[in-house]
Amino acid sequence: MGLRYSSYIDHPKSKHAKFVTYGCCHCRTHLSSSAQIMSKDYRGTTGDAYLMNKVVNVFEGNKETRHMLTGRYIVCDILCHMCRNLVGWKYLESDRKDQRYKEGKYILELQTICKVH
Repeated sequence: MGLRYSSYIDHPKSKHAKFVTYGCCHCRTHLSSSAQIMSKDYRGTTGDAYLMNKVVNVFEGNKETRHMLTGRYIVCDILCHMCRNLVGWKYLESDRKDQRYKEGKYILELQTICKVH
């Protein structure tokens, strides 16, 4: 087993931007930022969630089919690579053409993440 390397999400130079870095609520490892939020109108298994364009420092779990309000998807859970806490899932494939924009995107559940300063 090799060394684990975590990506660090740097705060932009602009002082006027309301930039937020999100991390794992258990170990505070950086996962994503407010710049990657595509939508705040999602629900996960624990409550509110964000649809994210890009997420770092995660392991992908096994592929599985899930039936959700907007259709059937092939997804995999994503876990923090440091503490292995479940933080959300990744959309891999959608049956519906109007939902294919989610493919390759991530859901971060708000109960599993925190703002990192």
